[in-house]
This record gives sequence, structure tokens and C-alpha cells, in this order.
Amino acid sequence: MAPKYLSYFPKPLLDDLVSGRWLPVIGAGMSLNAVLPPPAKMPLWSDLSKSLADELQDYSPTGVLDAISAYEHEFGRTRLIERLADLLHLDKVRPGPAHREFCTLPFDIVCTTNFDFLLEKQYDLERQDNRSVHPVVDEDQLSINIGATGILLLKLHGDLRHPKRLVVTEADYDGFLSNYPLIATYLANLLITKTAVFIGYSLDDPDFRQIWHVVASRLGKTRRMAYAIVVNARPGDIARFERRGVKVVNLPGTRDRYGEVLADAFAELREYRREHAGPTLKPTDEKPLEQLLLPRDAMSRLCLFATPLDVLPFYKQYIFPLAEAAGFVPVAASDVVNLGESVSAKIDTLIDRAAVMVVDATTRNTEFELGLALGRAKEVSTRPNRQPLHVIPVVVESTELPDTLRGVIYMRRPVVLSEDSDFVGRLAVTFAHLAQEMGHVQKIEPRRLFDAKEYRAAVIAAMSLLEAELRQRLEKEPWENVERAMSLRQLFLRAIRLDRITNVTEDQISNWMKLRNTAVHTALPVGRNEAKAVVEGVERILGLR
Repeated sequence: MAPKYLSYFPKPLLDDLVSGRWLPVIGAGMSLNAVLPPPAKMPLWSDLSKSLADELQDYSPTGVLDAISAYEHEFGRTRLIERLADLLHLDKVRPGPAHREFCTLPFDIVCTTNFDFLLEKQYDLERQDNRSVHPVVDEDQLSINIGATGILLLKLHGDLRHPKRLVVTEADYDGFLSNYPLIATYLANLLITKTAVFIGYSLDDPDFRQIWHVVASRLGKTRRMAYAIVVNARPGDIARFERRGVKVVNLPGTRDRYGEVLADAFAELREYRREHAGPTLKPTDEKPLEQLLLPRDAMSRLCLFATPLDVLPFYKQYIFPLAEAAGFVPVAASDVVNLGESVSAKIDTLIDRAAVMVVDATTRNTEFELGLALGRAKEVSTRPNRQPLHVIPVVVESTELPDTLRGVIYMRRPVVLSEDSDFVGRLAVTFAHLAQEMGHVQKIEPRRLFDAKEYRAAVIAAMSLLEAELRQRLEKEPWENVERAMSLRQLFLRAIRLDRITNVTEDQISNWMKLRNTAVHTALPVGRNEAKAVVEGVERILGLR
């Protein structure tokens, strides 16, 4: 189905999404998408003001802050917190479709001024993906490094579980910069280095506007552009945002479909990011680079390894060659340089492009990655050629099984890894089985890409197929004898010398390799006739014609 909303997003904003430079700022409007038993509805900021003002006698508030401040003055902060909890339906509200789709986007940091817990609830619902969220309310939490284990949710105005930290009255707003200077500085730094994207946020809060104004006044024309995603925005709304230096992405739709429009837009953004994220990753090895250059719907040979750093050398020395011998291209995240700025986006892209993923789920980080992989394996692709991700979970013998693996087939490994352990042999058998299972689709992939006029990808896929098939023919050794695979040139020379390739000349092979190197390492075009010669030549060698 063709995207409905992507065309409304400027290309620079989409580029920033792909490269991991978005800073989402979520406001009260996003909470309108929450699910409540009828006839209850989530209130707007102005609705909160009216409800509180109705309980005040002989008082006519001049605005939202005035009403909330007067309520606290009259009944105390404890009563104010209790009423806010009631009005926000904390005991029964659930995230809606817009929250669900938003939380599938791989952000490292999300900011919100909301007091509720809808984002936390949605990330918790994604526990099968282990996309854990780390709310940051107080300044002393800023120094804690959570690594790649989840999303940092910066709750700028606190939440209802931290009454002293809540920014809700005039006095709270007036004292924000002096009371929480580190949070203000941290936010300012994010606004300097990332593209702020306001979702359900009006930019009316005086503390945020003050920080935004300081950044604008200091940087002037070099300040990064900011955007607001709005549905059916009125001219006055657009004018107010642009007066504050924010461009509006005005999505078509009606106000009663606000949540549905946002959900569809977020889903389209997720797929766009995955579609275009391959070039933002630069592996340190050539073989993974080939796979990342293929179109997203191509049949990948990438085998992603997620392991603790202390056992990664063992995997590289003894397990990677087994994957190579089966025709896969092994890679670890540490072998890939991310040209963007998001760790979450890097992991999301690698998992999206992988055909197989081995996860040694023995640390918090790798358990997180296992959850992501299992979640991706369950996704139903809209692309007919995309195969489900094959996940191989690994846990240590005699340890408690992670909740993520309940009902999932997994492998046990010894605490002390050894090259002669049964674990290594079982992995070799598993790789061989998966290679056989995917073999037919991989053999017809170069022709499919050629017919789709993806000539560069067809050349890469054809040469990868030839290499994998020759390795199967020339390197059929018991798994315990498998060493680091030969280079592509060595492989071809050996095949020719042993007469395993009889219907092609060495000059032709040399020309094919040059064209393959052009396709992988340059932006030069690959012509139809060049690609046809390679695809048909490989098909002839492998007996596919």
C-alpha cells in the first residue's frame, strides 16, 4: 500500500530520522490517543483548568496556570496531585495505537512534558521486544549510563509519582531554571545537536520556551530547524508555531481521527527509516557491506551475532567460520560504524537486514537485543520476498531461563567456551540446516533482482551466490576442521585449478569481480548488459540455466 503521509514530511526531516538525529518532544495532545472505557476521555490542558476552576468558589481564573495555581493555594499540593490523577484517569487509561506505533521507532532519547505514564506503559507492553524505558525525573539520574538497554525518557515536568518534582503551577514554572539547571542545560544541549520534533505539544510552556529562546538567540541562523507534527492544523496554529521558529508538518485528516492519522504516519516513518538506513552503517569488513547495499526486500545472507564482549573473540574465531561455510555473512554490531547518532537505530537496522541472528543472551544488553530479534521475527512483512528472521538464542548451562525465552527454542552453552564442545557442533548443524532451508530462494534472487532492474544489487547477489556455492563445493570439511574462509579471488582460482568451473574463463571471472567491486565500492552505474552477463554466467556455472 502506498504511503499516505510521507510526502508531507520534508526530505531533510526524513534524512534526520534515518541518521538518528530526531529529538521527539511529546506533549499532552499525544495523550488524547489513549484508550479509556466510554464515555471517559483524556482531557486537554485547558480541560484540566476548567475542571479545577469549577471547584473554586468566587474565583475566575485568567488562564490554565492561574487555575491550577489557585487550586493548589486553596486546597494544597496533595489534593492537587490527587485531582490530577483522577482527571488523567491514571487507574484505567491505556496507550492507544499512536503510542504503539511511536514506540516502535528506535529513539535513544524521548522528551515529554506529560505527567502520565502512557509511554512507559507502552514500552512495557513491548517487553517481548525488551524495549525497556528509563524515565529520568531528577537531575541525579542524568549521569547514569544505561547503554543500549533501552530508551531514556526525559520527563521535563516530572510526573505524578514525584509530587515535589512536578512542574504544574506558576511557582513551579517560574523556578524551573533555577531549581533544575542541569536538566535545563541537558535539554539545551539536545536542542543544539538534534532536530526537535514536537508531537502533541503546543510549545506554550514558559520554561521550555525560555530554553528554546536562549538556544535560538545564541545560535541564530545556525540553529537546527524544528518541526511540529500536527493533524489538520488551523492557520492560526501554523502561524504561532512558525512565529516561534518551528515548521509545521500538517497531516490531512479530521480531529476525530487524530490518533489513527498519527499511528499510520509513525508506521510509515518506521518503514521509511528501515528502507533507507542501510547506507548509514559502514562495516569494517567488505562482506557485510555487500549485504547492507542490497535493497531491503532482497534475500539477505547477513548473520548477526549479539554476544557479550568477553566471549565475542571466541565466536569470531570458532563460530563465524561455521556461518561462512554455510554461506552466511557473519557480523557483530561492534564491527559496524554508525554514521548516524543513535545506538537504537543501529541495532534496529542490523536486525532488519539480517537473515539469521545468534544472540548469546547472558547479559542485560544481549537480553535486550534478543527481545528485539524475537519481536522482529514475529512481524508480518508486506514484502513477498522478505523471509522471517531466524533467531538462535543461546543461554549458559544451569542458569535461569530469561522470561523472553519462555516457549522459544534455544541452545545451551557451557560457562567456559571450548572449541570442542557439543555447542559448537550443534551451531554448525543449525547453520547448515538454515542454509538448506533458504537455498532455493537465494538461488533465484539474482534473477529476481535483475528482472526488477536492480542491476547493482543483481551483480552483488549473483557473486555472493557463486561464492557461497563454491565454498560448499570446495570446503566440505567436518565442522571441527573449518578455519577462516579463503578470499573470493583465492576461491575462484582454486575452483578453476580443480576444474570445478569449466564453462567460464579466468578473464571472465576477473571482469565479474571488477564489476562487483564497482557495485560495492563506488556510486558508478551498473548497466543492464553488464549485470546480465554476470547473472547469466553464474546461473550457467551453477546449472541454473
